Amino acid sequence: MKESTAKVIRWSLLRLLTLGAVTETIWTVYVGAELPRRYVANHWDIAWVGLDVVQVIMLGAAAWAAWRRSTLLVIFSTSSATLLLLDAWFDVTTARHGDVFQSILLASIVEVPSALVLVWVAYRVLSHTTLLPTGDANELRKPTTFEVQDSGEKF
Repeated sequence: MKESTAKVIRWSLLRLLTLGAVTETIWTVYVGAELPRRYVANHWDIAWVGLDVVQVIMLGAAAWAAWRRSTLLVIFSTSSATLLLLDAWFDVTTARHGDVFQSILLASIVEVPSALVLVWVAYRVLSHTTLLPTGDANELRKPTTFEVQDSGEKF
């Protein structure tokens, strides 16, 4: 890829991400002001089971990526961490008064620490993945497998 093309793509991405952040901020303020305090959800069970199913899929995919020593582990572990934090947030914020303690306990003992471990895994993979030059000195490719360089062990 030419340097000028890469620069155009980078700046376009930067503009789109900034626009997205600004738009989401405006939307969040609006929703915060307009949403009713109480709301009956018609598919509450489907929403929670759906979230849990996606968590299982992402954690399974992370396990598969670790087994295959694939750098896809970064994507799957980060996605799993995000879903665990999302689950913890909604467990705590939607709990009935009698269930708040249990939700906070589960979030603080299981979900948040698990998410932090998964973020650490993604960080370790990124910090130990080597960029290998290809035929063109200006282009770099990422290998599909990685090795922990300080111990010689493969993930």
